[in-house]
Amino acid sequence: MTVEQVAVDPDAFNKATRRGVIAAILLAILSIVEYIIAVEVAQPLWPLLPFVILKGWIILDAFMHVRAVFGSGGSH
Repeated sequence: MTVEQVAVDPDAFNKATRRGVIAAILLAILSIVEYIIAVEVAQPLWPLLPFVILKGWIILDAFMHVRAVFGSGGSH
């Protein structure tokens, strides 16, 4: 079995790692806010909807690279 070495740009790797960590932190914060709203509000559907949409966009953009797929994003 042969292992192929691949050159990795350290700056690009650091930028991608930082972006992933920031996205994960934002998702955690939004999840906490969602939980508080779900527990405190009697009818939480409409108040939660913006958070659900925002979290979906963060996941699509940061982890699934949807902007890069459709050509409007940077290099991923």
